Amino acid sequence: MPERDPILTAAAPLPTSAYSQALRQGNLIVTSGYLGTLPDGSGLTGGGFDAEVRQALDNIKAVLEAAGCSMDQVIRVNVSLVDINRFARMDAIYRDYFNPPYPTRNTIGVAELWGGAQVGFDVWAVAADGG
Repeated sequence: MPERDPILTAAAPLPTSAYSQALRQGNLIVTSGYLGTLPDGSGLTGGGFDAEVRQALDNIKAVLEAAGCSMDQVIRVNVSLVDINRFARMDAIYRDYFNPPYPTRNTIGVAELWGGAQVGFDVWAVAADGG
């Protein structure tokens, strides 16, 4: 079984408890869940829902880049929304980060996210050989 290698970058929020930003096993990269939190650890970005979606996806992008991967290599996205009625708005912003053929996706409505966040993402990606 291939070894699991942790991915770590200061360009995304650093872990403050028992988790890795992402793990690589072979060519598979799996990220932790990311909210619209600022990389410096100062909390959620200001600017409301749209800004949170963008910051969360920027965090994912930074972690993938640290793993030698890009958003175009993402095969699965999981989305958690506190207000499921914001799905269409999330999807419009999401299209700024992902291109066809779009990754598979699961979107769920949740009662609450850490720190009062409104949206969270985690992804699975497949890095190129030797990535």
